Amino acid sequence: MDPISKEKTLERLTKAQSVSIIISDNSGFDGLASGLGLYLSLTKIGKNISVYAKHPTVSDASKLYAVDKIGRSGEGKNLVINIDNAVNTVDKVTYFLNHDKLKIVIHPLTGTNGASTEQISFEHAPSKSDLRFVIGFKTAEELNKEFVHEQTFSSDSWTVSISLEEMNQKFAHASVGNPQATSLSELTANLLRDLALPLDEDTAYNLYTGIAHSTNNFDVAKSTPATLEIASWLIKFGAGRASFAQKSQPAYETPLSSPVGSFPATSDSFKQVDEVSIDQVEFEKSQKEWLKPPKIYKGSKSFDTEH
Repeated sequence: MDPISKEKTLERLTKAQSVSIIISDNSGFDGLASGLGLYLSLTKIGKNISVYAKHPTVSDASKLYAVDKIGRSGEGKNLVINIDNAVNTVDKVTYFLNHDKLKIVIHPLTGTNGASTEQISFEHAPSKSDLRFVIGFKTAEELNKEFVHEQTFSSDSWTVSISLEEMNQKFAHASVGNPQATSLSELTANLLRDLALPLDEDTAYNLYTGIAHSTNNFDVAKSTPATLEIASWLIKFGAGRASFAQKSQPAYETPLSSPVGSFPATSDSFKQVDEVSIDQVEFEKSQKEWLKPPKIYKGSKSFDTEH
């Protein structure tokens, strides 16, 4: 993110009352870890956050914090009236005030019986977002195809895009991207660091897990020096101390801690060493020494020739 975009994003974030995080369905586990890590950070500064994403599998959900905050409708104060099969039954909708009571009239389409009470449902939607983060999208069309919720965004909403690939068109006011980055979680971690946003153990863990997943647990062929550096930064902020990390300790050690040139030892080999004490080895060695004949030194010129 360039300095001007960074300054404007910080300004918008400071003033924003509500923020939306929209995660591409195609971004997978990494996108989810990235978005939920961002969610956890922004809640620390008192923002009202809505997360829109595809619900994860049970396995993936057990590896990340804040999965229970995902919801396409979200929680909010706007009451939305849904009418099923409206195209074939509704002509128009009008409203009027009767004293202090608001009445909404659903006019039937000519030749139909109109909407029935069984076709009507209600939901609460979040208020219009002042700021939105879109994760893993390349075009505005791709975003609109996956996410259609006009009442959620105002025309002047500030949009920040987080994407590994270069966008085919500019649809965001600010973008966070790096073709050399290994994951969306890596980009998001760098964004939090650049904007000096709060980072706790759960946030660090989510982002670290996303990076580890995308690099096959820091495979040398899939990692870069920048990847290891940001991973170490997340460990510094407690990724390894999170409760989820304690359940899967081997996967969340620092990627630089493995000794070079070490050889794996099997459990059997250690077991054999433990079963034989040093005293027993010394005793067996002394027994063998007593069974050997005396050692007599004979030089090249023998002065003790036997007659």
